[in-house]
Amino acid sequence: MTIREAVERSRSHIEKCEPSFGKRVAAWYSELMSKKIPVLIYCSARTPQEQEELYSRGRTKAGVKVTNARGIPPQSLHIDQGKGSHAIDYVPLSRTPTNDLIPSWEDDQTYSICQKIAQKHQLRHLDWEQPHLEDATISGWRELVSPQKQQVNNQKVSLVGKRPWSSR
Repeated sequence: MTIREAVERSRSHIEKCEPSFGKRVAAWYSELMSKKIPVLIYCSARTPQEQEELYSRGRTKAGVKVTNARGIPPQSLHIDQGKGSHAIDYVPLSRTPTNDLIPSWEDDQTYSICQKIAQKHQLRHLDWEQPHLEDATISGWRELVSPQKQQVNNQKVSLVGKRPWSSR
């Protein structure tokens, strides 16, 4: 992969983020690039079905567990609920002898640098999921689901008083 390909792919994922979160991710990404720290953003928005597929790995499907967040009901900040994603997944890139860029999944030092820079941009990393950054301005996925749940609860209509059941 070339640096141009990595930047194009990363920018396409930044565009899928919720706008205010996306601006902070773009600023973080630009800072990394200016410091000559190449990374690839390889995931941003997912559908609930895509998240559920990841959740099933290592549980009902072969492979190792990838995530603890369900897709249905939505329990991930990756799930686009109409305004874009509030999370990204990224990987540091390293150069091969032929000058190509390849993912460097085990580069703990670069992940640490990326996470420190992310804090300045109100991006939070998770201790148990190193390639993940999410919106630090919200407390978590429950904050995004709660307004929807409240809206559903407000639409429920009690039948008591309108059609009282009588045994007479």
